[in-house]
Amino acid sequence: MTETSAETRQYEIHDEDTPGRGRPRTPVKVKLETKGWQAFSIPENIVDDGAGSRITFSNKRYSQAGINIYPPGRKDEMHCHPGSEHIFMVVQGQLHIYGINEGEDVVLNPGELVHINQSYFYQLCNETDEMCVLYGVFTKPPKPAKKSRYSYRGPKETVDPSTFEGE
Repeated sequence: MTETSAETRQYEIHDEDTPGRGRPRTPVKVKLETKGWQAFSIPENIVDDGAGSRITFSNKRYSQAGINIYPPGRKDEMHCHPGSEHIFMVVQGQLHIYGINEGEDVVLNPGELVHINQSYFYQLCNETDEMCVLYGVFTKPPKPAKKSRYSYRGPKETVDPSTFEGE
């Protein structure tokens, strides 16, 4: 594990309001879609463009599901999602996940997963030479959050993200 703490790590800020955030989405290859079902093949939807991507399979009333593709060396900024829980399972490669609290540092391999509670900070990192593919499920709060994504600004400048949850 890496011997750094939340205080010594460098953080970027990329909230939902950051100009230029997001890219055009790759079309999803659907295996089956009915009024009540959707079926997808993860391998058929992996796009290795070298830049990484998020491919949303389904976007329903209470949750979203899809894959995140992290090329070698790709990492997110330390961030959270007020009001939304996230579950990530490694399908291919290896993922290192950091948090800001004591003990929040884990490496996941294929078949392993993490469940991150709403409004908890985390950073996803591919620190290997291989592509990493994650399957993710993201809950939607009953009342929309004031911000869907909030970046960590260090221990002194960060606002309690639960204040951004829906009321």
